[in-house]
Amino acid sequence: MSKSIGKVFGSGSTGKYGYEKNYINYLNNYDTQNYDNTLNNLTSEALRMSNNLSLLPDYQFSAQGDDEARKRMEEAMYQSYTDKLNPQFERQTENLETRLINKGLPVGSEAYQRAMNDLQDSQNEALSQAVYQSVASGQDAYSKSLQDNMYTAKFNNEARQSYIDQVLSMLADSVSGYQNQNAIYNANAGVQNRINQARASRWNTFRDVVGSASQGIASGLSGNYASILGSGKK
Repeated sequence: MSKSIGKVFGSGSTGKYGYEKNYINYLNNYDTQNYDNTLNNLTSEALRMSNNLSLLPDYQFSAQGDDEARKRMEEAMYQSYTDKLNPQFERQTENLETRLINKGLPVGSEAYQRAMNDLQDSQNEALSQAVYQSVASGQDAYSKSLQDNMYTAKFNNEARQSYIDQVLSMLADSVSGYQNQNAIYNANAGVQNRINQARASRWNTFRDVVGSASQGIASGLSGNYASILGSGKK
């Protein structure tokens, strides 16, 4: 019976799993030194670059216009307008006073005052237009500063993300010595699993063979015993 058991279980040979063994031998002999050295250089550079992330501008999720730039533009434009208007107003007033006097209108008279009021209204309208233009220039300055800040935020965000992508690309699709050893371990585990499955299958076959043989022997003994009993009755 021991010979039969040996035939069923075999010697645990892995001859049927030669392709796994060939793959394992290939992995064992595969030289990853150059790749690992290159990967070490890249990962070291990636680490250095990642440490420099703090030197880059932070991500910007919003942008605002420069209100100070608006105020400066308004004040500068208004000053520019008044610098031109005030001398004109003085000349206009002097010329009007001279004309009114030459016409014989005394200072403070109703006609005199009406003429001066009309001139003042015209000058106030010019000042109002100066204010309006100054405010418009300030708004333009604010809008431009907002666009500039949005462009700067977009540029900084893209530059930061590009920097991070460069770091990640140094680590992508890399196969290290550790991964190679892990592949060897998994291949060995696959071989052992298939051997265990084969042994379990052989054991089931052996058990069925032994069971059938035992039933045959039992049937034979039962038949012989019945024959003996029958002979005894005769």
